[in-house]
Amino acid sequence: MHAIRTFSIAIMLILFTPALIMAGTKCTPLVLSEIHVAEETAGFIVDTRYPVLCAEAANRTIRDWVGHRLFDFKKFDPDHDLSEFPHKYEMTMNYSVWAAASERFASIKLDVEVYSGGAHPNHWPMTWVFDMTNGTTITLEELFTDMNTALPAVSSMCRAVLLRTLGPEIKDMIFSGTKSLEENFSRFILNDQGIVFIFPHYQVAPYSSGEQVVTIPYAHITEYFTPEINQKLGLALPPPTKDIVPDI
Repeated sequence: MHAIRTFSIAIMLILFTPALIMAGTKCTPLVLSEIHVAEETAGFIVDTRYPVLCAEAANRTIRDWVGHRLFDFKKFDPDHDLSEFPHKYEMTMNYSVWAAASERFASIKLDVEVYSGGAHPNHWPMTWVFDMTNGTTITLEELFTDMNTALPAVSSMCRAVLLRTLGPEIKDMIFSGTKSLEENFSRFILNDQGIVFIFPHYQVAPYSSGEQVVTIPYAHITEYFTPEINQKLGLALPPPTKDIVPDI
């Protein structure tokens, strides 16, 4: 009887597990652990941390990206021994995680800092938004119904915020870094408040101003989202909000 019961349970798992996957069941908890890579040689120091999520496809994406960055850093000057430049090269990496739509989406931001000489380190933020039902990455093209309509609207909204926070003195730099190009808005996350665009050092302001962040509340941008994204985020489609796009 025990063998029959075990066999029956196995058959039920085979039959119903695909159905559960197809139903889009999100995995939990979002973050299982973290990976810490620490290494020091005569010429460089590495100290990086990144999360291990509950979706393996997402982990592969993060792990592959980090691996390539570490490889590039180490091959930059493998024979560096302080004889010509009296400081070790350094690479540090830390992470932040946000959830949206009751943890249906997980947004990851890696803050990468590399020092290889010069007046100050270089900074590279990297972001992903993952659908935690399958670990796939959500891109801007999957968020927006029409990129040709959405990007100019996003550009105008970000410019309005940045002009207020940074001042009109650097208007040319702000406008250059917020042109309606996908690459200018490729670093973004989703949280419970809205979509957050991240602009690294030098993109819209001088290095001394640091990284810039603009949050666009969902109420101001859902009209540009696809119906599927609005449904997954649990958002109602509002009437058009053209008045929020500033005349600048």
